[in-house]
Amino acid sequence: MNEQEAKFDRGSALSIFGSDRREDFMALVFALVIAFGVYITH
Repeated sequence: MNEQEAKFDRGSALSIFGSDRREDFMALVFALVIAFGVYITH
């Protein structure tokens, strides 16, 4: 098997953020905002 074929591509080319770490952090913040909103409304 070739080394190039074994590499896993996360699709960073389609991301609006420059780095995966920033993308993951923004996803976490977005999830916390939604959870807080649900907590406040119920």
